[in-house]
Amino acid sequence: MIYAYRTEIGRRKTNQDYFFTPEENDHPVVIVADGMGGHRAGNVASLVAVDSIHEYIESSDIKRPLILLQHAVNYANQRIFDIASGDDDCMGMGTTAVIAYCEAEKFTFANVGDSRLYLFDGDQLRQLTRDHSLVEELVQAGVITRSQAAIHPQRNILTRAVGTSQYVKADTGTIRWTTGDILLLCSDGLHGSVSKEDMEIILKEHDDLLEACDILTETAFENGSSDNITVVLVKNTEVCYDR
Repeated sequence: MIYAYRTEIGRRKTNQDYFFTPEENDHPVVIVADGMGGHRAGNVASLVAVDSIHEYIESSDIKRPLILLQHAVNYANQRIFDIASGDDDCMGMGTTAVIAYCEAEKFTFANVGDSRLYLFDGDQLRQLTRDHSLVEELVQAGVITRSQAAIHPQRNILTRAVGTSQYVKADTGTIRWTTGDILLLCSDGLHGSVSKEDMEIILKEHDDLLEACDILTETAFENGSSDNITVVLVKNTEVCYDR
């Protein structure tokens, strides 16, 4: 696997995004977390989430990635909830989390909140996660359109987050991929300002992952993103079977 990333404070005063890419001998896990804007200590929540998920995965004996990721999210959720419950400065804090456990022929993912995971097969970019947000519920109910959701004044309201309640359920899944495929994990600072179509074009035009991260981030900023911007790319370089 090849990993590339970039995170930017953007137009905010602090960066409440946090991410993880594996080092040698780590499990092949990538994480992006976005501390809840408008809540105290959102940067603490995202940091605790990423560190806790990584810690749990590295120390667990669970062999099935799907179960492993769900348990890791539960562990992080409890840690954040306990910190918030015992510290007035952290009361109400929470975070999104999107995780990918990358193996040669398949990857397993989990997500809570509106940080997203996409799969790029060299031709098309496909969104794999579904936002846990108010506007997504309104879209699914047919109350507003997808284009209306992009500019809705309440588009940042989450319906599910890590750490805001004692229990949380992550959406999970396992998908096959092959050599050359790319995963894109990002916070809403990116996908809220750059369309899926434009992200797809950027990935097609820039084979170098670091360069692609730069162009994606700079495009979000140029498009007026008012949030922190984080993007992580993972390219499958393992020898594996075709679909």
